[in-house]
Amino acid sequence: MYGQRLRHLRKAHKYTMEDIGRKLGIAKSSYGGYEAETKKPPLDKLTQLAEIYDVSVDYILGLTDDPDPKKERKDISEFLKKDNLHWNGRPLSPEELEPIKHILEMVVRDREPKVIQKNKPDSNYKANNEQ
Repeated sequence: MYGQRLRHLRKAHKYTMEDIGRKLGIAKSSYGGYEAETKKPPLDKLTQLAEIYDVSVDYILGLTDDPDPKKERKDISEFLKKDNLHWNGRPLSPEELEPIKHILEMVVRDREPKVIQKNKPDSNYKANNEQ
């Protein structure tokens, strides 16, 4: 599947195999192996290809038929539950992820509109006007 998608994208963008090989820093024959599906592109090359063609990696791999990478929505809370997360190549333990989760929760909570209850004076209003 990925080979067909890569071939279609390359031709649609009017690139040669040599052009793409040069952009990826690999030989034309290596890229040809991706299109023929005799070689699997590593993640870094898949990411580069997705950027070159302005599509998602999921589209290249055939996991979605929607090529638009901007439509992909990821829930960060679900992402942080995954195992094997790294920061600059260093694995993160679940304990190290906890503060990150708390910071994100505070950011989201602070963005929520504040609800002022009727019949209760706003404490900021009272403090500012009693001076």
